[in-house]
This record gives sequence, C-alpha cells and structure tokens, in this order.
Amino acid sequence: MAHARLVTLVLVLAAAGSARAAGPCEEGRGQTGLALAAAAGGLAVAAVDDDSAAMAGSLRVGDAVVQANGTLARSCGDYARVVREARRERKAVLLLVRRADTELPLALAASTWERAVAVVAAPAPAEAPSVRALVATPPPAPLPPETRRPRASLTAYQKDVLHLRRQVETLAARAAAPAAVLSGLRTVLEYYEGAAVAWASEETQRERERRPRHLPAGETATATFFEDSEAAALLDEFPFLRATVVRDPAPGLVGESAGLWRPRQARALLWEHGREELGRLTGWLAAGTP
Repeated sequence: MAHARLVTLVLVLAAAGSARAAGPCEEGRGQTGLALAAAAGGLAVAAVDDDSAAMAGSLRVGDAVVQANGTLARSCGDYARVVREARRERKAVLLLVRRADTELPLALAASTWERAVAVVAAPAPAEAPSVRALVATPPPAPLPPETRRPRASLTAYQKDVLHLRRQVETLAARAAAPAAVLSGLRTVLEYYEGAAVAWASEETQRERERRPRHLPAGETATATFFEDSEAAALLDEFPFLRATVVRDPAPGLVGESAGLWRPRQARALLWEHGREELGRLTGWLAAGTP
C-alpha cells in the first residue's frame, strides 16, 4: 500500500537508528510557524519557523507553554482545540509561557489567519498542501492497483501513521535529513493523517447506526459532523474535500444542526493525493536532488 512506501522512505533516512521520542503537535503550523512537543508537566515549544507568526510573537524553542487562550495546555489535543477555534474565529492565540523562572504573555496575532482567508476567497480553487514546488519534476507513473487498499483495521492504520510521524520528527530533531526532505515528508503525512480522521468518522457513524462490519458502506454514504470537530477542521485544511460535503452545520432551534459529509469518499481523495505527493517526493530523492 502507499503508506508502506513512506515507511520505507523514512526508514532509509533513519538508518542510523530508531527513535522513541514523541513528535510535536503541529496544528496550524502552516499559518503559525509553531510546533510543540510533550514535555515534563505539559508542552514545550519544539520549533519556531523563520518569518512566522510565532517568531513575530517572540516565542523561542524550549519555552514551556502554560496556557493557550486561558486553557491549561497539558496535551497536544488541548493546544489543537485552541488553535482550531482561533483559526475558525480569526482571533489571536494568547500564550502564557515559562522561560527560565519567568512567565511571559506572548501572542500569535489574529493576522496569523489572514493568509488562509485569502486562499479560500481567491477566485481559483485553493491548492492542497504539495511538494510540487520542492520537486519541480513530472510525477512518476501511478502506483499499481494492489497498492491502493489500506490495512483493514483503523487502529492499525492510526498506529502506523503515528509511528511515521514520530520517526519524521525524530529525524528533524537529530538533523538527520535535509530540511527540504523533512518538509516533503510532513506534507505527505498530512494526507495520511487526514485520511485517519475521515476513516474514524466513518466508523463512528457505523457504530451509531449499529451497522454490521461485514456490510460495506458505499462511497456516497454520509456521516454527521459539527462545526467544532476534527471533520470540520479537516474540511478547512483541504479545500478539495468540499466536494464531499452534503450539508454544512447550521444553528438550529436548540443547539447546532449537524452537517453531513461523505467520509469514505474523503478518505479515498486524501489517499490519492498522498500517493501522488509521495510519488513526487520519492522520484525526486531517487534522482539525487537533495
């Protein structure tokens, strides 16, 4: 399958040894330039990208993140929820960080999200994350049909993808691969991680409907989603997935009315994009470009 090729690629780059360190949380890194990682007692800044909102906000690698918009930031999930809410509402992320013996209030300005707004509002369809600019060569031939089926278990798939994310971030922490290669690997992983979200939504709907596992769901089968959900964040991140939305969530008489989307179709689209990007990246590496 396609993500097995990614496993091979990461293992080649990490031939010096395996790693056990957990990867950083990178929710919204494309806009914020900030990556966090698990640390003793909570989270710490793992990376601050050049010319980013995080750099403008004076964040530094090693800062301990105490709060994010008033929320105690004890896990990647806590941080990710704050970032998704701030991105959706186009508001600043106010961070309280501990540096040495001092606690400092720092911020990712509300203007952080302007670039994302401009992309979505542009007349042309928004581009999904791609290594195309990095590779700048024709894509290789499509993968053979036998690579198109994932492992049958969502749990196994999630475990594989998480393991890959940790390997890539360990390569980054050790400076064991060129920055351009790491950037390409992260881009590919975004698609496979997104597919896990879609697959989980499909499984949740199956359980909600008490549908037996031996009865396959069609590609057009729908699942519910709400504005403040992983599915909604995924649809925001990958504009091409709008084609899978049947109905957006909307305010109702009591609470929010659920939206409908086609997670199986979304999963297939994400895998297809992931395969294309992985093909570009592996072809580029085989040509000895780095």
